[in-house]
Amino acid sequence: MSLPEPVPPPRRTAGAIALIVIGLLILIPSGLCTSIFMGGAFLDTFFSSQNSSAMGDAIPALIIGGPFVAIGAFLVWLGLRRPGKRQQ
Repeated sequence: MSLPEPVPPPRRTAGAIALIVIGLLILIPSGLCTSIFMGGAFLDTFFSSQNSSAMGDAIPALIIGGPFVAIGAFLVWLGLRRPGKRQQ
């Protein structure tokens, strides 16, 4: 009785790799920038002696940085979901 030959995993195409790389180039800097500004706004609320609201500073950071984070994440997701070529 012979075992079935294992199927090799699909290889990523150049288009899928390009989508992943471009998505990461957008996602990483915009995500870091947005999270730093939002984290600073929330830390300012906790450590400030004045009554300040974190949402006043966090909302503009989310409005400006949020679409870029979403676009980068979508491109990475799209690149990972693209079907690859099967090796023969």
